[in-house]
Amino acid sequence: MNSKIIEGKAFSCFLHQPDIKSNPQWSLRLVPSEIEQQRFKKSGYKMNMEFIDNSEYGMSVLLRRKVKHMDDVLEKPLLFDIKKQPLELFDELPDGSNVMVKYSEWEGVSKLDNMLHKGLDLIAVILLDKAPKLF
Repeated sequence: MNSKIIEGKAFSCFLHQPDIKSNPQWSLRLVPSEIEQQRFKKSGYKMNMEFIDNSEYGMSVLLRRKVKHMDDVLEKPLLFDIKKQPLELFDELPDGSNVMVKYSEWEGVSKLDNMLHKGLDLIAVILLDKAPKLF
């Protein structure tokens, strides 16, 4: 599994606590450079338009890591500040935060529908902005 690193702006982050609405997962939507947006789109990844102040900002791709059970914090993506020191969040990152993300691509054939599925596994995040205030 080859990991890759990409920079962009993060939206809809679930790095403090996992998203438990349907399948529990740690995730963020990343708006990379326009060249990377086209690469993801051409590779068949679902892209969504993200907005800042009701203006279109760019197309995002979902990076996620599934939560197999709620007690296992080892599956949580690693989070660092700009100095590459471990960062603990007390809330989610605000939309539009500048981040560098380490991820890996995966694909597999589903046993249920015999279709090829692919996705992006979120490994680690570096917050490139000043760390959010604790209080």
